[in-house]
Amino acid sequence: MSQDNRISGIFSMKTTLKVGFGGTKHAALSETYWFVKETGDDAFEVQSLDMDFKRQGKPFVIDRAHLFEDYHLEPDLSYRLLSQPLLVGDHYRATAKPANAEQEYLKIKRIDEDNIRANFGLGLVYLTMDKTEKATYIFDRLVRLEEAFEPRHKHLFNEFGISLRKKRLFDEALKYYFRARELSSDDDHLLLNIARVYYEQKRLPEAEAMAREALALNPDLAEAKRLLQHIWDTPLRNDSLPPLQL
Repeated sequence: MSQDNRISGIFSMKTTLKVGFGGTKHAALSETYWFVKETGDDAFEVQSLDMDFKRQGKPFVIDRAHLFEDYHLEPDLSYRLLSQPLLVGDHYRATAKPANAEQEYLKIKRIDEDNIRANFGLGLVYLTMDKTEKATYIFDRLVRLEEAFEPRHKHLFNEFGISLRKKRLFDEALKYYFRARELSSDDDHLLLNIARVYYEQKRLPEAEAMAREALALNPDLAEAKRLLQHIWDTPLRNDSLPPLQL
């Protein structure tokens, strides 16, 4: 099943309780809230949310039949607590308000810790704010999540990798790009990005090899041609390489 079609959101569970004694005994409706995320074929991870909609207790796994019999999707809550903060966070990030964006993304992560777009957004915000340690923590989380490198997130992982390179976090950028390569080995732009990192590290033979691999996949990739020319025009023992303008 496509990740796009997987179920994820806030659900409620409604149960009827008997309260009181004797003549005062009556039925009362109890409602609890849960974060549900589809994790595989007929497998749904469920975790309880407290009154402030923060995760509590240990998650457990149920099947589809159990989910639809006992739990009820709460689309309004899912939008207000997950989708809307993501839109607002992206807006704040795009308008250079990183502190505001951080707060919105953290609202999502307190419910859905592995939300891909929230993690990408938060990592980019931390890089913008020069919070390198926090950015690296987010980076480590993303590297472990295969979903982060799906085609629908390509623009996000490209942006994140470029930001790592521009912050001169070259080892992190390479680890990130090679993780992406495991899942997308025929991406010419990904190979070009690896070549750019190697160039910044003054590893010209590796940069040339990667640029050539990118061109083997896409002979019309102009940026790879320019990078190769840049490498050929650079003295081999130059300790101060000119910056890339690619």
